[in-house]
Amino acid sequence: MYKREVTKFIRVLDIPEDKINEYKEAFDMFDRDKQGTISCDEIYKIMKNYGNPMKKEEIEYMIEEIDEDGDGEINFEEFVTMMEKQTNIIDETEEEAVLQAFRNFDRDHDGKITNFEFKYILGQIGDGRFSNEEINLLFKEADLDADGMLDYQDFIRFWRQF
Repeated sequence: MYKREVTKFIRVLDIPEDKINEYKEAFDMFDRDKQGTISCDEIYKIMKNYGNPMKKEEIEYMIEEIDEDGDGEINFEEFVTMMEKQTNIIDETEEEAVLQAFRNFDRDHDGKITNFEFKYILGQIGDGRFSNEEINLLFKEADLDADGMLDYQDFIRFWRQF
């Protein structure tokens, strides 16, 4: 049955099998009685054991938000859906951080980062850790289209290297 569930998720949600297996491990940690669902009591015990006690009302509310079939428990499909939503929230937050960093580098707000702007910011945040030569090499590496400026796409590719 588990293999069929995995195959269904891979097709429907386009989730790699290794990621499904990671979710299954996490799910099994909560599913102490091995019934295929996570109950309020199981979450309560886990959270308490890990030093993060929650009120049962909080857990019931959390389950209610995730519980698509209304049975009062979280099954594996609901758990995967919750985990994927959480991953998307994290991805959006990272994207916002990259955009903010780009804006910080783009001192004149023209949508491009010049070598001067790049040097200025790295000089400020680097606190002398980067030589001019190192900054020039970083800028050259980041400037994929070699136009002497970093646009947002250049910056994203550069940012993701770190």
